[in-house]
Amino acid sequence: MKRTIMAAALALALAMPVAYAEKLPDLGDVSQQGLSKQQEREIGESAMRHIRRSGDLVEDPEILTFLATMGNRLTEAAEVIEPQFTFFPMLNASVNAFAIPGGFVGVHTGLIVQARHESEVASVLAHEIAHVMQNHIARLMEGMKGSPWLSLAGIAAALVASSLGRGDAAAAAISATMGVSVQRQLDFTYSFEQEADRIGMQTLQKSGYDPAAMATFFERLQTHNRLVENNAPEFLRTHPVTMKRIADAQSRLGQTGYRQVPDSAEFLFVREKCRTLQMGGREAIGYYQKTLAEKRYADEAAQRYGLALAYFQNRDYDQAWQALQQARAVFASGKKSHPALEYLAGNIRLAQGEHAAAVKILSEANLRYPASRALLYGLIDAQIAAGMYTQARSELDDALAIYASDAQLYQRAAKLYARQGKLMQQYQMQGEYYLRLKEYTSALEQFNLALRQPQPDFYLQSGIEARIREIEAIAPEIKP
Repeated sequence: MKRTIMAAALALALAMPVAYAEKLPDLGDVSQQGLSKQQEREIGESAMRHIRRSGDLVEDPEILTFLATMGNRLTEAAEVIEPQFTFFPMLNASVNAFAIPGGFVGVHTGLIVQARHESEVASVLAHEIAHVMQNHIARLMEGMKGSPWLSLAGIAAALVASSLGRGDAAAAAISATMGVSVQRQLDFTYSFEQEADRIGMQTLQKSGYDPAAMATFFERLQTHNRLVENNAPEFLRTHPVTMKRIADAQSRLGQTGYRQVPDSAEFLFVREKCRTLQMGGREAIGYYQKTLAEKRYADEAAQRYGLALAYFQNRDYDQAWQALQQARAVFASGKKSHPALEYLAGNIRLAQGEHAAAVKILSEANLRYPASRALLYGLIDAQIAAGMYTQARSELDDALAIYASDAQLYQRAAKLYARQGKLMQQYQMQGEYYLRLKEYTSALEQFNLALRQPQPDFYLQSGIEARIREIEAIAPEIKP
C-alpha cells in the first residue's frame, strides 16, 4: 500500500483526537492479530462513509459505470474471488488513485483527464487491485505486532485523511514522533509496489488492455516530475516511481510485440466529462472553443461533446443543444449514436422544461441501450418531472427487481412519492437509500419518520419495523 497512506495511518493513530476515533467502529487492536476479511471490509466501509460525507465523491452514473466496467474486466482477468471490488471516482484534479482495505478503489478525476489512452487508466486500476489482492495492508500490520497504539479505527481515519489529500501533515507528524523504527517498517512498501506492478501487468495482458501502458504512464509521470520538480503528481508521491520500476515494467514485456488497443468511446466521453467537472462550465467553454478552433484534439466527437457539456454546466442550454448536434454528426454521420450523447440530449431538454421531448429521447435511447444505467436514471427523472407517475413507478419497480442494491433507484423512488404526497413511502424509500450506503443512523431516522406519519399502511408499517430491527442487529450502538 502507499507510503503516504501508511505514514498517515500511524500518525493519526497516535495524534488523532479521541472524539474523532470514537465515531468509527470499534474494530479491535491489530497489535496482537492480523486483519480478518471482515475487519478489512469494515475499515473500508467506515472510510467510504467519511469520503462520501466529504462531498468529493462523484456520483455521476456514466463515470461510475465506466470505472465499474473496467474494474470488473480487470478483476475477472485476475480471477479475483474475494473481496468484491467497488470502484469510485473522486473530484480531484491531482493524478492519483488509491486502494482501501475491503476492495474499495478510488480514482481521482485528474488521473482520467491526464491519461492519453484507456489502457493507462486500466494499468493504474490493475496496480491497485493487486495491492488489495496481495493483502498489503494486512501484511504490513503483521510486521508491526507489538505496537499497542495501532488501532483499526486509526487506520480507517488515516485512509480518509489521505484520500482527501490531507496525508502530508500526518506523514510529517509521524516522522517527528516515531522516526527510524517506523521508517524501517515502511520500507516494505517498495517491495509491495514491485509486486503490484508485476501482478498488475499480468492482469492487463489477460484482460486485453495494452500491457505497455503501465511503463508508458509511469515514465511520463516521472518525466513530468523532473520537469516540474516541486509539483510532482500525487501518484508519484504516494506510489514512488523509480527508474528501476520503469525498467522492470519494460523488461516484463519481454518479446511481446507492440499491440495497439483502441480507446473506447466510453473512455473518450468520460474523460471529457471529468475535464468539464474539474474546470467548471465557463472555463471549460473557453478550453473547448480554443482546442476545436486550433484542431488540437485526439477525437473531434468527444471534444464537441465536451463543449456541449460545458455549455450545459454553464446553463447555456440552447448552445449546449447546438454543440451536441455537431457532436452527434461527427460521431457517426447521423447513422448511429451513443448512450452518452442521448443522455446529455435528454438532460438538456429536461433543463429546458421540455419534459415530453426529454421523455421521448430517453425512452427511445433506453430501448436501444438497455444496459445503460444513466439512461434508466434519466428516463425516470424525466417521467417524474413530466408528472408521469404511473410510468415512473413501473420503471422503478422493474429496475429494483433487477438492481435491488442500487441506492440511486431508491432515492428516485423517494422523490416520486414526495411528488405524490405519499410521505410514509417517501421516508421508507429514503431509509432504504441510506441503508444501502450503510449510513445506519440516517436510515433509522427516515424509517422512524415513516412510522410517525398519520393513517399508516399497516402492511408497510410491519416491513419498516422489520427494517429497524435489522439495523439494530447490524449496528447495536445506533439508538432510535
